[in-house]
Amino acid sequence: MLKGFATNKNIVYFIAGLISPSVLLNAFANSSAIKKCGILEIRYDLFKDTSEWIGLSQKVFDLNPKALRLGTIRLEKDGGKWKNELATERKELFEKISDGLDWIDLERGVDMPLKNKIIRSWHLFDRVPGEQELNEFAQECLKAGACGCKVAAMANSKDEVLPLYDFAKKYGNMFELFSAFAMGEQGKESRFRSLEEGANLTYASIGEALAPGQLSVDFF
Repeated sequence: MLKGFATNKNIVYFIAGLISPSVLLNAFANSSAIKKCGILEIRYDLFKDTSEWIGLSQKVFDLNPKALRLGTIRLEKDGGKWKNELATERKELFEKISDGLDWIDLERGVDMPLKNKIIRSWHLFDRVPGEQELNEFAQECLKAGACGCKVAAMANSKDEVLPLYDFAKKYGNMFELFSAFAMGEQGKESRFRSLEEGANLTYASIGEALAPGQLSVDFF
């Protein structure tokens, strides 16, 4: 399911590989996995010193010029490393990194004018939202003019994942990039099955997994 892999529905699927400091440090060893990715997501919040951000998007481009570059600064409450109390500082930082990125990931509730394509994401670490909540989120994304929509929610059973599949069927073709999957052991299957249900984007690790239940790029 690489970038450019098409089903009989002529859907192009994207694997987003996550770029962390350790991935860059071991870029040579990770070269094969990096080149499999249609999107490389730079997790700026994992690079503790913002001076490391300078030229980071170019380094990622050099590793795989064919991949789209997606960047985000994820808060601790959303599964990231950027301190929650420094949330307001991100506006200026997003503006600084935007020139070198094709896409930017903005968490639900974050609104800022940027020239990049935006994928709006919603991370829940205690449950999978219900149908009405998912519909409301999709409508928020559409109203905001976002080109992408992502839901990542923690599942405690396989049955809990089912609303995400219905969500993908209903809204997957309304966005340029669409991802809906469950985290944790019970959500592993959803990371690839969601692509069969209407999503066209899934996230995978290059090296060590950075999220609960995350699969390796090599799995695909």
